[in-house]
Amino acid sequence: MLALAVGAGVWGALLLAPKPAAPPPALEAPAATGQDTAAVARWFGGGALRVRVAVAGLIASDDGRGAALLAINGGKPQAYRVGQALAPGVTLAAVAADGVSIDQDGVIEKVAVPVRPENAVQGFLPVSGAKARP
Repeated sequence: MLALAVGAGVWGALLLAPKPAAPPPALEAPAATGQDTAAVARWFGGGALRVRVAVAGLIASDDGRGAALLAINGGKPQAYRVGQALAPGVTLAAVAADGVSIDQDGVIEKVAVPVRPENAVQGFLPVSGAKARP
């Protein structure tokens, strides 16, 4: 009889116990805030990472639109059109005959086409060590 009374008491306590309330607000996870941490990052030397762009070739037009063959951060050159994103926050703004304009987070930066010495000389190139035939 004693075991039956103890069993009924335990089951009664479990089944009739009040349901737990919702956790208090202090235990809930805080909502993510969209705060700008750029000022704090500048304190520690951080800032927007600059993308290194090298011009490998281009097709320019008079209206500033065109295409360019660009190497981003030393990578393999790829073709990009004006307005296309090169990296997050970086777009190709314009293509001119002498270079391209890159928009990096609102800052327009001009990148010139590298001048190659073999392209600077027009006509015949002298060969060193060559002897003239009689």
